[in-house]
Amino acid sequence: MVKADNGGRMAGARPRLTFAQFWRLYLDAHRHPATRGMHYGATALGAATAALSIALEEAAFVLTGIPLAVMMAVGSHWWIERNQPLIKVNAFYGALADMRMCWLASTGGLAREYERLGLGVPAPQIHRAPAE
Repeated sequence: MVKADNGGRMAGARPRLTFAQFWRLYLDAHRHPATRGMHYGATALGAATAALSIALEEAAFVLTGIPLAVMMAVGSHWWIERNQPLIKVNAFYGALADMRMCWLASTGGLAREYERLGLGVPAPQIHRAPAE
């Protein structure tokens, strides 16, 4: 039997993140410009195939485009960023965060957002071996 803790959550369940908490994790997981570029392309592909499906009244475009866009975004974490995508943490927040990141990048506010959150500059973190 699963017991609830004092906060009403099930014992052993992950605490829920607010979008603000998720957003900070999201930006930290998207430091590499190529990862962000793949996400921008995936967002454009998803939006374009959704629009095409509506315009042509053909669901096949969106049923193909959206999964391809998700594979592009998730794959960029494995192949470029070398980290785990956050899709399993909260897929809905991930979609919102992706659109927000795209908006900030297109309006020139992404670097300021990284700074505001104390994440430094939006660039890959370099891990150097300690000097002897």
